[in-house]
Amino acid sequence: MGKLSLVLGITMLMSCGAIKESEEESSSGKLKEYEATFQPSDYDQPVSKFFPETSTPKNKDSGNTSTGATPQPLELTQGCRVQIFATSSFDEANKLKASAEGQFPEEWFYVVYDAPTYKLRAGNFQERYEADRFAKQLAEKGYRDAWVVPEKVYKNHPPRPAALPENIQK
Repeated sequence: MGKLSLVLGITMLMSCGAIKESEEESSSGKLKEYEATFQPSDYDQPVSKFFPETSTPKNKDSGNTSTGATPQPLELTQGCRVQIFATSSFDEANKLKASAEGQFPEEWFYVVYDAPTYKLRAGNFQERYEADRFAKQLAEKGYRDAWVVPEKVYKNHPPRPAALPENIQK
């Protein structure tokens, strides 16, 4: 009697393990199929949402574009930016960004979060010497701690408008 119950118990344990394995293989197969067909680029936001000035301007009268040339899409490349300031306060970084934008209205400024620090960086310089020149200009205006850092920058970034559109401020 004892041997029979031992054999039945082992048989039941083995069959439960086989069912669990087949369930894991089934869910793993679905995940592999999903990963194979997933395209992250399907979820990308259009660049014109963030930089509307890069979209082709429309002529109000005819509905056609005012120029024959189409704008180039923004493209990232290895370059340099000038780091102006680092702080743990987001408000302080944005306050200094607004001040710097007032002094240098033609240059782009970025607040970059690198935990636990907010860093204020400027420019889209493809060449180091351009970034060095701008760092000297910043030092002359009182930003003594400005220094050049390597970073991905926009290759064909448009000039900064005098006032940014409402939808991309802050």
